[in-house]
Parts: sequence; C-alpha cells; structure tokens
Amino acid sequence: MARIFFKKDGQKPSVFASLGLTTACIALLALVAAGPVVQTGVFGNPNSAEIYDLQLKLIWVAFRLVIVAAVFTATGVIHGRLSSRARTSWRALAAALMTVSVGWPSGQILYDLRYGPTLHDISTRPTALLNFTNLPERQYDSASPLDILGSRHEEQYLAKLMAAYPGLGSIPLAGTVEESTNTAMEEMRRLGWNIVFGDTASGHIEAIHTSLWFGFRSFILVKVRAIDAVSFLDIRTVSEMGHTDRGTGIKLIGKLRSGLNQSG
Repeated sequence: MARIFFKKDGQKPSVFASLGLTTACIALLALVAAGPVVQTGVFGNPNSAEIYDLQLKLIWVAFRLVIVAAVFTATGVIHGRLSSRARTSWRALAAALMTVSVGWPSGQILYDLRYGPTLHDISTRPTALLNFTNLPERQYDSASPLDILGSRHEEQYLAKLMAAYPGLGSIPLAGTVEESTNTAMEEMRRLGWNIVFGDTASGHIEAIHTSLWFGFRSFILVKVRAIDAVSFLDIRTVSEMGHTDRGTGIKLIGKLRSGLNQSG
C-alpha cells in the first residue's frame, strides 16, 4: 500500500499513470459535453438532428480517449511495479476507475449503434395503425432508403421487427378501457415518463421518455381496446432521431409490461 499512496525511497509516480489520468479526465469532459452540456442548449436545439450528430461524435471522441487512457494506465501500473524510480500511485487507480466509468456508457452506445437491430419504430401491434395525434409524427423522405431505414416505411420492416423481437404482443388487462387507461397512466408516471396527452374514454395516451444523461427522446403511444370483458393495451415507441433506437424502445415496452403485470 505504501507504494500506492506514499512516496518511498525517492520514487515518483509513474509518468504513464499521470498521462492516463489526464487523458481519462479529457474523456470525461467529452462525455459531459455530449450529455449535460448539450442539454443546456449551448450548442443549439438539443432535440435537433445536428446536435444529435454532434453528441455521437463526442461519444466517439470520449471512447477513443478512454482506450488511450487505458493503455497509459496499464503501462503506468507495470512501470510502477517494475521500475526502481517509479511507483504505482493513486493516479493509476483514479485513472482506472475513470476509464471504466467513461468507457462503459460510451462503449455500450457505440456497440448498440453498430450491432443492435436497425429499428426505431417498435410496436406490439405493428399491423395496426397506431398514430400519434399530439406528438409529431417523424417525417420521412421516401426517396431516401437510409432515411426510412428502421421505420414502418421500410419494405422489410415487419420481418425485421419479428426477427428482432419475436415476443411482442398486446398486453391483456382486467377492467374497462377507462380503468385500464388510468392504470397505464399511473404506471407511466411511476416510470417517470412525461405524459402529454391522456384520454381515458378513447383509451389513448401519448408520452415522452427522455434518457437521463444524454437526453435522447422516445415518443410513446399507448392505445387501449376492449374485446368482450378484457382490455388489451398496445404500445408503440418511436425514437426521435430515427435509424436505430439502440434497443431503447423494447426496454420501455418491457418496463411498462412488467409494471402493469405487477400492479394487476
């Protein structure tokens, strides 16, 4: 422990550990810029496509810096253990912790973007027209295959959706449409979703989910219908920025389904 926290026999902290800590701090600044700083509006409208692209670039920068920081830190640990002039200091430990803290979220987003299903319009009842009436529908350029990729306008949309999420289906709830709609709204509020419209008579709810750090938004539509004495709840989630929602939509559907099953 003395080699980690205190000077001993004139040994100095490894310069590589110091470089690792410095690089990790810069990576953290890039991640903060991509999240909370962007949400202040200092770079422009945080909900615009241009700012979204900026966020992804900053996340890429943060992740690449993390890789450099990890190399420096590992070298610093080895240098501190083997060199008679250097020691393994608290800087190496701090750099290692910061590298993991920045590398995990940034790496997860980049992994999902690259390897996750290219879908951003997820519905438990994809053959039905579940349309937003208060939140804006995303406008697509039908002449651009890249723009409609991952949406219901894509030719292979249904096949892709069923292959990625084969367990999708309506959620049965006991009670009338009005009762089930109220139950759904209570659960959505508990989950922290911002309900912008709710009509218990027609069983129609619209809400927005905003991710905590980066502020990525998903538009959510819940529609309740009755068959005999049972109500069926359908959910549609649409990522505001299109292309891929990085698995957010299916997670939101799963959270609402789980909460309703527990409350029921």
